[in-house]
Amino acid sequence: MKKIMIYPYSKAYEPYVLYQGALKDMEISSLVSPKGSGLVGRKVCYEGRTWEISSNYTEALNQCDIVWFVNDEKFRLSEEEIKKKVLEAVSVGKKIIFTRTVTADGNNLADMIPVQQKIKLEKSHMMEDKLSEHYCYHIDTPVLIVYGTEAGTDKLAVQLSLREEFIHKGYKVASISSRVDSELYDMYAMPKFMTGHECSEAEKIKRYNHYVKQIELTEEPDIILVGIPGGTLPYDRIDHNEYGILAYEISFAVPCDGAVMCMPYNPGFCGDFSDFADDMKLIFRYKTICCHVAAVIPDMKTMSENRKRHLVSLEREFIDVKIKQYNKENVFNLLNKNGAERAVELICDALS
Repeated sequence: MKKIMIYPYSKAYEPYVLYQGALKDMEISSLVSPKGSGLVGRKVCYEGRTWEISSNYTEALNQCDIVWFVNDEKFRLSEEEIKKKVLEAVSVGKKIIFTRTVTADGNNLADMIPVQQKIKLEKSHMMEDKLSEHYCYHIDTPVLIVYGTEAGTDKLAVQLSLREEFIHKGYKVASISSRVDSELYDMYAMPKFMTGHECSEAEKIKRYNHYVKQIELTEEPDIILVGIPGGTLPYDRIDHNEYGILAYEISFAVPCDGAVMCMPYNPGFCGDFSDFADDMKLIFRYKTICCHVAAVIPDMKTMSENRKRHLVSLEREFIDVKIKQYNKENVFNLLNKNGAERAVELICDALS
């Protein structure tokens, strides 16, 4: 079993720790975050196992086989700092997965990694631009959309949780992540052309449709899970969620046979999300089947002071208690095994 270190670790990569059962012959052994990130010393616990977040990159390097260099989140690192870490890993012969985004000036630190040490993730790229028609194809396989009212609402973890449960029930699943770095988990990545500027918005719709159709033709799945990056609707002109443009484009590229909504906890929420679901159906044609409540809550102090929406973490046990209080058959904590099982049953009934 090959051991993987994630660097620089942030909460955005927690789903990859929790659902590492999807990895083949690999496991996450260490999480390393730079000093000052506010994460060092914290623990990630799941199903009886604990990972403590460290700042000692060199020590973790000696105990792993593979280093996975991931994107920064809120705590930004200089390109020079990342370069030093890459060269250190190269010098001791470690295998390297590099999914960091190319910098604004076009530099790609992945070019420094010797070919024999680089683990290439090319599964998704092989599905791009294989079909030649100038229209969108019909998708015959049921498509389940996973979207969020905003970023940070567990969309990736929900995709992984649902995928795991569908597979457990015997279904063949093709999963297209809301992220560009999910291929290691046997998912297809969000294609980079969707977030880049190399083609027009109309061209993105056609290319994404062809991408999904090629996956359907190649894998012949029973169901396709599609994750939507970011949020769907703007809160105001400052917190605009990129105006839900990607969600809108994908809604034209692929049909939505059913959808799962991910939202933060709100003290005023009573379990009825029908008004929001109606908006989603009107704007994006999303047929929302159920709702996941994430263990985060908006920080009202930050919002009032900085005019910037910020989410603060809650205990998942607290959310489980609230779910029981809502007593709704379509509101879940989908990171809870029981919640995922019941949600998949509900989704299967709705899609059939």
